[in-house]
Amino acid sequence: MASTKKTDRKFGPDRPDAPGLVRRQRMWSVWGTWLFILVFFVAPIVFGNVYFVVPAVGFTVALVATMRLSRRPDGPDAETLAKGELHAATPEHPVSVNAVWSPGVRVRGEPPRPGFLLCDGKRLRFECLDDQLRFDASIDRIEVITVPSFMRPQLDLSIGGANHSVRFFPAWDLGATFVGPTLVGEWYAQLRELGAS
Repeated sequence: MASTKKTDRKFGPDRPDAPGLVRRQRMWSVWGTWLFILVFFVAPIVFGNVYFVVPAVGFTVALVATMRLSRRPDGPDAETLAKGELHAATPEHPVSVNAVWSPGVRVRGEPPRPGFLLCDGKRLRFECLDDQLRFDASIDRIEVITVPSFMRPQLDLSIGGANHSVRFFPAWDLGATFVGPTLVGEWYAQLRELGAS
């Protein structure tokens, strides 16, 4: 019961503006990751431990790629929903964001598929880049399975008994666990407001 109240506060109507919050969280996660690299990889290298060179280079490359992604106009940070954006969407002007679809965690055999998550205010669908449709359902028939969190910064849905996971961040994004709960949480909150269970 207590966790439900906490969730309601976090994703309720008085939640902070998601785009601004995502920008601040991304900035702090980048600074924190640079500090992590300096303390745990560069410092041992300076003291003569060469085993940390490869991890330092790997983390640095991933962080630079993360910073570039966060500044792209088609990156997940730039596509963070404003309050009421899904409610204002129409079939003529749907909300469309880049994402990667995969089957539920218990389903194997089908690889993740990049494409677009689209919402027109009444329906939600995922279109792959090769024009295949992974799902198209009325929002009131969609169940949002899990609340987005630090460990699961993705949108987990159940539609007609089939599970779907939609990720907005690539696996190498070092800030996804910090920014993801806010960005994906806005989708979660607005889908619930539109009637998803």
